[in-house]
Amino acid sequence: MTIIGVTFLTATTQFLAGSAVVWLATSLARRILSRITRRTASSTDDTLLRLVIGTVAPLGYLAMFFWGWQTVVRGWEGLSFEQGPQRFVSAAVFLVAILLVVRLVNRALLLLLNRTMQRLGRHEQLTTLDGLAPMIRTIIWIIGALVFLQNQGVELGAVYASLAGAGIGLGLALRGPFTNFINYITILLDEPFRIGDFIVFGDVLGPVERVGLRSSIIRSLSGERIVISNEELLVQTIRNFGDLPRRRVAHTIGVVYQTPVEKVAAIPDLVAGVVNAHPPAEFDRCHFTGFADSALEFEFVFFVPDGDMVLFLDLQQKINLGILRRFEEQAITFAYPTQTLYLERAMAQAA
Repeated sequence: MTIIGVTFLTATTQFLAGSAVVWLATSLARRILSRITRRTASSTDDTLLRLVIGTVAPLGYLAMFFWGWQTVVRGWEGLSFEQGPQRFVSAAVFLVAILLVVRLVNRALLLLLNRTMQRLGRHEQLTTLDGLAPMIRTIIWIIGALVFLQNQGVELGAVYASLAGAGIGLGLALRGPFTNFINYITILLDEPFRIGDFIVFGDVLGPVERVGLRSSIIRSLSGERIVISNEELLVQTIRNFGDLPRRRVAHTIGVVYQTPVEKVAAIPDLVAGVVNAHPPAEFDRCHFTGFADSALEFEFVFFVPDGDMVLFLDLQQKINLGILRRFEEQAITFAYPTQTLYLERAMAQAA
């Protein structure tokens, strides 16, 4: 009985002393790291610190308990201590440790994903993340369970083979829905377009009205709803004007060859004045670019500092009307896409 009493006293002392060290270490670490995280504007690091300390401290206490238990086991070696309780306690300690670590990974991963999407401005994906959270948690719990079983010496070859066979069968059976789901996730995460963006896809153009699990809906300029599968959208080229920060507009105009040289030389300044009179359009250049078959050609370029299609069309219309008015005031004639044939007839004069 003396040996048993000493063993229990030693194990209890180890557990209490170790727990005190763990408490002091975690408290000190929390205090020091909290001072550092308070200097940052984001609250993510504060939350992560609480999650980590809230996991490390129980793991430390658990380790101290196991240390004390090992002392009891070593002290009872001469008393033929049964191996069953020892294996049970070891398995229980490892199981609790796995539960703590998996809980930490789940919470930290979902927190980082959520804050990352918020920081990137992808608020539409937050709802999707909430829907995928149970699946993410389940996958991590399954990984944790497999690690625990493998540590306990369970033969997992048959389990892995069964999972592989089930995965192949499910993959064949759910190929279509799985492909649709992957395409949907690709659109949400890669963001080739967002709801409300004006896109051009083949001969279809219009704003994106809805992004669904299988297909997306585009509202065409004529008003009808156009439903296109997400798979088809991802394999072809999409021109997205929704997030266009600056639109470059280039036009070519032509005037007749009979235009006086002085008026031809004045056209660049005339066009520049018209464009500058319609803000927020920004004039870039206007040049006499060449002698066409039926016109003297000018190319002018201006910028619209916004991707809004309606704003661009309104400015383009005002600028075109302004050029028409100025040309009419200056008696400058636009060239027609025609050719004029000049005939010279020689008059025979009698000697």
